[in-house]
Amino acid sequence: MRTLSINVFPGAINVPLWAGLKQGFFASRGLDLDIIFTPNSIEQLTGIAAGKFDIMLTAIDNIIAYKEKQGEVPADGDTDLFAFMGSDDAFLRFVVQEDIKSFADLPGKILTADALTTGFAFVLRRMLALNGIDENSIEWISTGGVLQRWQAMMEHPEQKGTLQVTPFEIMGASKGHHVLARAADVLDSYQGIVGGTRVAWARENAEDLSGFIAGWLDAVNWLYDPANRRAALDIIAENMPQMPETVAADALDVFFDPQTGMRRDGSFDMPGIATVLDLRREFGPAPDDLHGPEHYIDTIYLDAAKGR
Repeated sequence: MRTLSINVFPGAINVPLWAGLKQGFFASRGLDLDIIFTPNSIEQLTGIAAGKFDIMLTAIDNIIAYKEKQGEVPADGDTDLFAFMGSDDAFLRFVVQEDIKSFADLPGKILTADALTTGFAFVLRRMLALNGIDENSIEWISTGGVLQRWQAMMEHPEQKGTLQVTPFEIMGASKGHHVLARAADVLDSYQGIVGGTRVAWARENAEDLSGFIAGWLDAVNWLYDPANRRAALDIIAENMPQMPETVAADALDVFFDPQTGMRRDGSFDMPGIATVLDLRREFGPAPDDLHGPEHYIDTIYLDAAKGR
């Protein structure tokens, strides 16, 4: 049995990893997983460049940013990164405090992000622009990954809004947090979360990588089966015992919606990657350094996984 280290952001969105371990989908490919939670994208991307772990689940814009030397901080090590499978649009929701009723209430207020020069912050900036809000009228604070941003908004009501990933928008409802807009409302398509790693590591561990992808896809498809709903809720409870079952059930509804949920086949949303690049060209530091979507992905390992 070989152990792969997987770096992810905390949250119920990791249920395919937990289900894959519980149901033996990874073990059947000779794999075990060491799941490592990251506090923010800087730790994640600099960590994978330094070889601290093998695979990450992350926003594709993070891969683009660090591959093109446009990350929030310089990363030592190997930044020749790529995405090997697509998962979802990140289920992004712009969540605000109870007293924020419309975009017009935002000038002069504090909004938070993970890293201010990578993708989810760009999505929020696009939302503001489309609603006539000058981003320079906003006070921006970087408070970390989704869990840290949720905790910060719960504890500091002066932080008026952030982009959240399901189910954190549901979990904040007890304090009056509500969804002002969804990314899907303003973007025709968006590739959010992908599986990513270093090109060199993938070449040296091609069988393990395709095995990981195969186990992930088996888990996702198992989670789509209504017959496994009770078991899926139990798996979330085992890994997130503090989460009420009603919240977990709502999260599963979002993650495995037949039209908008996680991709059953691991394919990429190519127009969605084009949107990510469009946002980076608009808001990023070096728009002329970017390439087309194909430059940042490689489907060879996904194709190999289909036969395993």
